[in-house]
Amino acid sequence: MTSIPAFRYHPDPIATGSAVADGGACELCGEVTGARYAGPILGRQAERLCLGCIADGTAAERLGRPDGSAEFSDGLRRQSDSLPSAVLEEILRRTPGYFSWQESYWLTHCGDGAAYLGRTGWDQIKDDDEALKALRDEAQELGMDTAAAQEWISRLSPDGDMTAYLFECLHCGVHLAYSDAN
Repeated sequence: MTSIPAFRYHPDPIATGSAVADGGACELCGEVTGARYAGPILGRQAERLCLGCIADGTAAERLGRPDGSAEFSDGLRRQSDSLPSAVLEEILRRTPGYFSWQESYWLTHCGDGAAYLGRTGWDQIKDDDEALKALRDEAQELGMDTAAAQEWISRLSPDGDMTAYLFECLHCGVHLAYSDAN
């Protein structure tokens, strides 16, 4: 039986690929939970790490770096100065991260972190006005004109060298996204 704690900011780590089925015992707690973490660790590495040790903060503490606790994400993008430190702590140290081509970022909205839904591409978001707006805004920030932005967005694929990462605001439900390329 797979035991997966509830993660506010990453509701389904199995579906996103951040956790995989595994019958081995966690290196930190010795429990056999049926799943192990398969995402990034910014700290000491562990071959078998259960999601419970991430959820309760054990992994961040025991896999820490000389300059502090281990983290499972590179940081937050579009971070609000008013984002509570407890939210930062939960996202960076008690939420499974995800692999990206460059650095993985957590998106924020309504003064809180957003829920990570997984990799996405054009076919999945072509009718999602909110996610498309976020990607168009990103393209504009990168200096792309409208035609170049549309071409770039239409080439995004969840399994390709150009992908997007989809998030959902926990308060208003708006979809957010950012892109990444190999």
